[in-house]
Amino acid sequence: MTALAQGSAGVALVMCFALLRTGQVSAAAILLAVQSIAVAVTAVILHQPLMAMPPLLLGAGFWLLRRETPIFHSYTAPIGGAKLGIAVGAVLAILCQSQAGLALPSAIVLLSGLLATTRPHPLMQVAALVAAQNGLALAGCLVAQPAVLSSASFPAALLLPLACLVLPLPLAAGLLVPAIASSPNPGNPGWALRLTASWRPRLPSTAAWFGWIEVCLALAIFAATLIVPLDSFASIFAPLLGLDGVLRSCVRQKRHALSPIRRASALLQTGFTVLAVCAPNPIIEWLTVLAAMTMALLPTMSRRWNSAVLAFLATGLSLFGLLLLPAAPSILGYFSLFAGFATVAAIVPDLAAVVVILILRLANQTPWPFSIEALGIGLAIIGLLTCALLLTTPNRSHRTTLLTLSQASIAALAICIGHADGRFAALVLLILLILSRAAARVTVGPVATLAIAGLAGLPPLGVFPGLVLVVLTFSAHNPWLLLPVGAALIPILSASVPRQLPDFISVATVPSIAWLPLLLAILAGYFAPNGLVHWWRILTAGVT
Repeated sequence: MTALAQGSAGVALVMCFALLRTGQVSAAAILLAVQSIAVAVTAVILHQPLMAMPPLLLGAGFWLLRRETPIFHSYTAPIGGAKLGIAVGAVLAILCQSQAGLALPSAIVLLSGLLATTRPHPLMQVAALVAAQNGLALAGCLVAQPAVLSSASFPAALLLPLACLVLPLPLAAGLLVPAIASSPNPGNPGWALRLTASWRPRLPSTAAWFGWIEVCLALAIFAATLIVPLDSFASIFAPLLGLDGVLRSCVRQKRHALSPIRRASALLQTGFTVLAVCAPNPIIEWLTVLAAMTMALLPTMSRRWNSAVLAFLATGLSLFGLLLLPAAPSILGYFSLFAGFATVAAIVPDLAAVVVILILRLANQTPWPFSIEALGIGLAIIGLLTCALLLTTPNRSHRTTLLTLSQASIAALAICIGHADGRFAALVLLILLILSRAAARVTVGPVATLAIAGLAGLPPLGVFPGLVLVVLTFSAHNPWLLLPVGAALIPILSASVPRQLPDFISVATVPSIAWLPLLLAILAGYFAPNGLVHWWRILTAGVT
């Protein structure tokens, strides 16, 4: 990096410290514009003109957003005071110096996360996400572009600038839409409901038609996963996720009060989830995960604003990890990837299996050093034990979500031990997890009880065969992992035990569609053909 480019990148870092200090939104807009210009100058000097576009467009966009939301023109004091934020930021910047050429973008990304967590002001949180995008653009100029996209075609070279450009847009839309709708108080949690109220169908028959249309479109997505040629991993998981989308649409079909906007967002979430496991490029995978997460959060973003901010910061962190992996695999890159994906899964549990599938792809393509494996194992154990602890509470409202996250954590743990047997066990567990989660979407009748039992791994249902494979793998390679897994399985299995036995006698004449994924889980877990199992083993053998 030339002296001028290094100086411009240094200016961008200084602007991050200034953002931590300022309390005026108008001043923050000026500082953000200066930072965006500095990053754009760095990109041009390093012969990456495409990477100069996202900082300039988003810097100007934030200025317009501030003008369109005059209610937010106020002073915002940082949590804990500006001095504490600057002190913590200085420590983070010093720690990032060990990353050599990646020090400046790493520090900008971390300081942007610190800005978002210390400022409850919505516009300042959007500014923090734009600043994080500036750090990602700088990293793309310094590392990812020469290593990954230097010989790529022109459309492929647009992927990274596009990823940086779209990162802050959903949060900005969450503020801009109520302003356009002339809401007297955009911060009111009820604005989204008022905005979509006019779209709700007035006639019950019309509402029923909307539900059936959603089911038909979900069936079309599922049929496409069976017809369109896909790669090996996609041919396994895309039909399963498509079937899960059909189950979800069937459950929603009976909820006539849902607006067309909510139905459309749920259907788009299913489509982007399927595309995430079909994408041939890590950046495309990240874009589809971001789109699926956006569709899940947008309908309730105003009520879950803090969770949405954390989710988009986490996706930015995971993108930063993806940028670092091809050029300079390191603890920082993998930690960013693991921590970002784990946070996304915790906030949008429907994406838990998807992000583990993406990690399985990466682990199968490139051998991990011992330090990366240890990092992944530690994060997976923390997630598993946290879910198990939360399952010990008497509240069962989030039981299905916690069971899903706990099984995804076990699958991630099997991947991170670094053996082909672990990846094979994780593959089987993920297949059974998706099927069991699809069945658990039906919450009435005896099938609901069996689905919850299968999701927890209660013998012999659901994910139980996958758990057996994981335990056998740990026994052969990492026996000490049986201790945390065994301790976590006690509350997991206890939470799945029904309070009363299901009533199979008074079942309706028409069987529930949830029996289909339950039956498929039994067939895949116990009666999979030898040729199919052999193919799964070849698929997860990895590279030597």
